Amino acid sequence: MKVKMRSQMAVEEIIARKGKVADDVDHKEIWINRDMNLEEREKEKVLRSEAKEKKRKGQR
Repeated sequence: MKVKMRSQMAVEEIIARKGKVADDVDHKEIWINRDMNLEEREKEKVLRSEAKEKKRKGQR
């Protein structure tokens, strides 16, 4: 589900508090992420791949 907010302040407040939802056992299946354009998604994909590779090699 995609939710569009009227103000940037509301978005920032929700993103700042998203960890509280993740910690709630009853809402483990809920994920909150900000919308990203194609370039941002590609950069995040590369960073995740690099992090997985470093973790696999035992580096941090």
